[in-house]
Amino acid sequence: MKKTIIATTFAVLLAGTALPVLAQDAGVSVDAGAGVTVETPAVDATAGAAVDANASATTDTATAEDNSFGSVTASVAGSSSVDLSTVTDQTTITIVLLSSLSGDVATEGAALDEALSANADANASLQTNLDGNAAIKAKLEADGYAASDVVAVKTNADGSLVVYVDDRA
Repeated sequence: MKKTIIATTFAVLLAGTALPVLAQDAGVSVDAGAGVTVETPAVDATAGAAVDANASATTDTATAEDNSFGSVTASVAGSSSVDLSTVTDQTTITIVLLSSLSGDVATEGAALDEALSANADANASLQTNLDGNAAIKAKLEADGYAASDVVAVKTNADGSLVVYVDDRA
């Protein structure tokens, strides 16, 4: 009985570790656990995934959920209370343009505009706080934007910051 349990457990573990490699061979995206989708050739599937996962700390990335009108609208009200003092040059800062968001622009864009109107004072406070943070200000300026273009910010569990810029002029 013990041998059967051990053999079954071993078989399940082997099958579980082989599936991600098989999925990559089939061209399916594999999540490296860093909130970034990683696709690597089947030849170096394990090495490529590890390298790409570590590289994500230095590149600008945003998850699919960061790229929706719903995410921005949900972030508007709390943006002015986000602690930006922890954001440094080492922090991953991702700028997401409103023109790149997924969703229905007519309805979800209108809901975002309503949230911005309802939180106008908080948004002004956010923009002042952004101007006071050298790392964020430098990132915005490098991409051709200013704090006055920002409508919301969101921090992620890994300490990275998503900055939503209104480019719908």
